[in-house]
Amino acid sequence: MLLLAETTSTGTLVGAAIGFVIWIGIILWTVSIARRKGRSAGLWGVLAFFFSLIPLIIVAILPSRRTVAV
Repeated sequence: MLLLAETTSTGTLVGAAIGFVIWIGIILWTVSIARRKGRSAGLWGVLAFFFSLIPLIIVAILPSRRTVAV
């Protein structure tokens, strides 16, 4: 029991929880940007799930597919 308590510190669990929340936030942010730009939210969400920041940057740079009425 003592060995288990020494190998799993509270700081490690807190760090993992913070990292998980940030990862989920990046996925949701990517999906939100994709929806706003008229892109496939599901596809960009899956890409963000596996590759995290790269799809976020790419979808933010891509132009919108929505047309503006003149």
